[in-house]
Amino acid sequence: MAARPPVSPLALAVDQFNHWRFYDCHETLEDIWREAGGKTPVGDAAFYHGLIKLAAGFHHLLRGNHHGALTLLTDGARLLERYRPAYLGIDVERLALALPSCLDALRALGPARIRDFDRSLIPRITEQGTRGPEGRR
Repeated sequence: MAARPPVSPLALAVDQFNHWRFYDCHETLEDIWREAGGKTPVGDAAFYHGLIKLAAGFHHLLRGNHHGALTLLTDGARLLERYRPAYLGIDVERLALALPSCLDALRALGPARIRDFDRSLIPRITEQGTRGPEGRR
């Protein structure tokens, strides 16, 4: 039996994100972000920073922290804008198009009703050129 090739850290983070393991995803991405230059506001580091904020934002959402979720998801969406339509094999366009619905729903619910958030709005991260849940490759 052939050994499986090692999973890249970004692929691991995407898998964690897509399985709603947002805290783990955040931690994995922080390691990648540091290696890419950390606080450098451009290139790979800034891209990873946007993904980190999304993972942290969805973690806060699932824990009922309205302010944290709204702030981090808004910042993450802003940081990822410049990487549309795709970057490092990630379909940023699909992700960016899904985020306004999340933010609108979050704002409409407010802090008192955050537990009523429609979790089906939480997007998946897909690779560039792959289809969504309705027609996965």
